[in-house]
Amino acid sequence: MKKRYSTLLVLILSLMFGLTGCAQKPKVSISFDPFTPNPAVLQKSGTIYLARVTDARKNKNVVGKIIQSGKPVTTILTDDSIDRWFADALVKALDVEGCKVVRKPVNNSKVAQVKIRIDELEALLDRSELTKENLTATAKVTLFIKQGNVQITKHVGLTQKKWVPPFSGEGTVKSYLQETLEQLVESVREHIDEYRF
Repeated sequence: MKKRYSTLLVLILSLMFGLTGCAQKPKVSISFDPFTPNPAVLQKSGTIYLARVTDARKNKNVVGKIIQSGKPVTTILTDDSIDRWFADALVKALDVEGCKVVRKPVNNSKVAQVKIRIDELEALLDRSELTKENLTATAKVTLFIKQGNVQITKHVGLTQKKWVPPFSGEGTVKSYLQETLEQLVESVREHIDEYRF
């Protein structure tokens, strides 16, 4: 009985995808919502100098793909400046817990200088996968921190996977990418917390 139910479910999902797949656009554009940080549990003082956030990805407009049977169905684009979005989000995340972020050099060797390079941001929705995790979102950055004579390089990244209905579209991909980006911002904030003065 369970096998018949599973087969019926896969058949229904396939039919639903078949009906919606015909109208699929080869390219769609999404926009990310502004970051809203969670209220801070602990207030921390200090200052950091956010020198630069750069987007080092080859194709800065492409943030995702929807594929079917290994072939691209839709390319998901954004006109958002991801480096600007990330910088604004990080400033908000640090500000809410009491850290002052300056954007110009400071004549104080105790104030950490932070540079961030965005290395990867992408999502992949595989519509061929009907029952297992079929949506993956990845975001990776490199932190360059200089405090006095100490220089540190840290790679911070996040990859998440989950199952979504195979006929899901760019709205689902956008929400998952947004969630992944926001979690990465919080992780970067935690790393920077160690170097605040």
